[in-house]
Formats: sequence, C-alpha cells, structure tokens
Amino acid sequence: MLWGMKSDRRVSRRNALGALAGSVVAVGCGGSNRGEASSGGGATGSGGAAGGGGAAGGGAAGGGGAASGGATSSGGGAGIAGSCKQAPTPGCKITDDNILGPYYKPDAPFRKDITDGKLGSPLTVTGTVYDCDCVTPLAGALVDVWQADDSGAYDNTGFVLRGRVTTDAQGRYEVKTILPGLYLNGSTYRPRHIHYKVSHPAGVALTTQLYFEGDPWIASDAFVKESLIMPLTEVPGPNGQKAYAVTFDVVLA
Repeated sequence: MLWGMKSDRRVSRRNALGALAGSVVAVGCGGSNRGEASSGGGATGSGGAAGGGGAAGGGAAGGGGAASGGATSSGGGAGIAGSCKQAPTPGCKITDDNILGPYYKPDAPFRKDITDGKLGSPLTVTGTVYDCDCVTPLAGALVDVWQADDSGAYDNTGFVLRGRVTTDAQGRYEVKTILPGLYLNGSTYRPRHIHYKVSHPAGVALTTQLYFEGDPWIASDAFVKESLIMPLTEVPGPNGQKAYAVTFDVVLA
C-alpha cells in the first residue's frame, strides 16, 4: 500500500536531463568509481554507507514549476579541500554523489524538524557522517536536506520540508520529516527520495540523494545509484499512526 500511492506532480525530461548534467563527480580514498553520470540501480538491495541529492521536483505547493534548471550545479567539492590523510579501512567506500536537481535553496533554517505541520507518514532519518576512512566521525559536519511533500510538490517560496543540521561530537545527525511523495518524470514516477548536501572542512563537499528500498519506481529511474538505497523500518507513531525510520550514513572524500 505504501508504494502504491501516486502523485500527479510532473517534471519535464528537459529539467531532469539538465539536473543530470549539473552533477559533479568526486572520487575519494575509498576507491569508488563515480565517473558515470548515472546508473539504473536495481529495485532491491541497500548499499554500504551512502548519501542522497536529487532530480527535478514538482514545483511549489500549488504544483507549479517555479524553479528553473539553473540551480542544478552540484555542491560536490565546492569550496572544500579534502585531506583524506588516514588510510581507508577494508571495504570502505566513499558515499556516491547524485544529481542536485533544480529545487535547491540555500540558507535553509537550522532545525531538526522540517515538517512545518505537513501531513504525511512520519519519518525519522538518522545517520553518522564519517571521514574517508569510514571510521572517524566528523563532528560539526553540515547536513542540508530538502524534499517533496506527500503529494510530490516542493515548496519553492519558503522552507517547508527544508532544513540544515550539524553533527554532534560523535558525527551523528537526526531529521524529523515525512515520507516524500511521488511525481512524474516523463512517463514514469521518480522514486521517493530526499536530497542531501553534506560538507565539512575535513572532506570534500557532497551532493547526493537518499532512496528507499522496495520502491517499485527505482528500477525505471535513470538517476538512482544502488548504494544510495536504504531499508525503511516501520516504527510506532503518535496516536497509533504508522511511522517510519531510516539510517543514512555519509562518508566524505
């Protein structure tokens, strides 16, 4: 039932391809190959430590395409000089980047709860930001997130479902939100996703996206990378409401 819900929000194929072209690749000490602009990503399976950044959205709450594709440049590597001095642990992999999309807005408020009263299935996102060895937590990392609402629309006039948090002394972060909705991308729906920009002076800034395991639209989406797909866990919500939780760790180059 969860994955069967649809939205009429649409994004043009031109905007989607423009978002793809704006993605910046950053390769770190984990040796991951991120020279590819996009990958088909399977419908199942979750990667190692991963992150999220996104494609074009469904416009403002009213559904309009207010934002332009000019905001598609990725934040990967922008203004941050990664050191990566420590050797990576065996199996360590830098979090894959992903497209920024046209609906990023800078200077979102610092807050853990980004819902602003929006209706939808409650979702708690937690994770840890690590240095390139996949072991050292990065305290004070900046985690900037934004997403569509339950109907698949982005708020392009304010900061609903947008916010920034900083990691604690153990590199941990937490965001209270709702499960993002679906919107049409050409003839198919974009899978549910949350956009991320993560930065820290000790690593290369990353733009990526978080996707959810079991989403049937993953298989038909050209932007998904399998390492960015994380399992959703159903948890008790307020007043008996169904709620969800997901863990999304980020490893910076």
